[in-house]
Amino acid sequence: MDYSALIQFRKSVRAFQDKAVPDAVKQELAAYFREGCKRLLPELKTELRFFEKDTQSVLEGAAGYQEFLIGAPCYLVILSEAAEHAGENAGYMGEDLVLKLSDMGLDSCWLTFTDEAKVREALGLDTPLQVAGVLAFGYGKKMPKKIRLNILSMSNVNAAAVRQYYAPKVSLYDMVFADRWGCGDGVDSLIGDMDSMLWRAFYAASLAPSYMNRQPYGFILHGSDVVLVRKPDAYTDDIDARLNLGIVLLHFSAVASQLLGKLKWEMGGSDEGLELPAGYSVSARCRIG
Repeated sequence: MDYSALIQFRKSVRAFQDKAVPDAVKQELAAYFREGCKRLLPELKTELRFFEKDTQSVLEGAAGYQEFLIGAPCYLVILSEAAEHAGENAGYMGEDLVLKLSDMGLDSCWLTFTDEAKVREALGLDTPLQVAGVLAFGYGKKMPKKIRLNILSMSNVNAAAVRQYYAPKVSLYDMVFADRWGCGDGVDSLIGDMDSMLWRAFYAASLAPSYMNRQPYGFILHGSDVVLVRKPDAYTDDIDARLNLGIVLLHFSAVASQLLGKLKWEMGGSDEGLELPAGYSVSARCRIG
C-alpha cells in the first residue's frame, strides 16, 4: 500500500450507505489481518471479529462516537489478550486496517467505549480475550463538505469546513520538538523539507485521527531517538488515549518504514532530559540514527 497517499486522503465517515459489504471484502480483510497487518507488539495474541448491521441495536449504549452509535453495514472488533500496552497495539493494528479499507475503496470510523465488559456482553463474546478496538465500516455517503470540530474546551469549539482532506489536524511545529518538550529551535534542520523521510513521517503523524480531534500527544527528537509523549487531557479517557497513541505511531511508522525499514518501538521509558511538564509521560521511543 502507498501509505503516504492513503494517510493523506483518509477520512472518518459517520454516515454510511445502506449497502452490504460483500463477503469477499471481509475475507480479504481477515486474511490481511492474519498475514500482513502491522503490529506494534506482535507477541500479543489478537483476533478480528466481524459483526453485521443488526449489531447496531445491541451496541447502543455500549459503544459509539461521543456516545452516539454510528449505523453501518458492518463492524469489526479487535480482541486482544490483556497486557499493559494492548490498547496502543490495537490502535496501531486498527489504523492499519482503516488504511487497508481505504485502499479497498471502503470507508470507516473508530468507535469509542468506556466499559470493555459491557461491549463484550452486548456482543455475546465468549473468549478470554478483551475488546480492544471497535470500528464501523462500509460505503460512506457522499457529503458536500467535511466539517471538523476542534474542541479546545467545552466552551471553546472551533468548527472548520475542510474542503481538502489533506489539511493537517495539528501543525508539525506544535507537535514536534527538539531535545526537550516545547523547544522548537532547530526542528526545521532536524526534520528537513517535504522531500525528507522525517518530514514526511511527521506530516503523516500530523494527520492522525484522535478522539474529538484533541491530539493529546507530541514528539521529541532527542539525540538519535524519536520519543512519543503522552499529554494529559481532561476529555480523553485512558482507553481512547492509548488507541490515539497507537494510531499516531502507525501513521509515523508506516511512512518512515517505507524508507528506513521496519522500526522497533520501545514502550514507555525514562523522561530524563526531556523536561516534560507535570502529568506528561513517555509513551514510546524508537532509534532512527
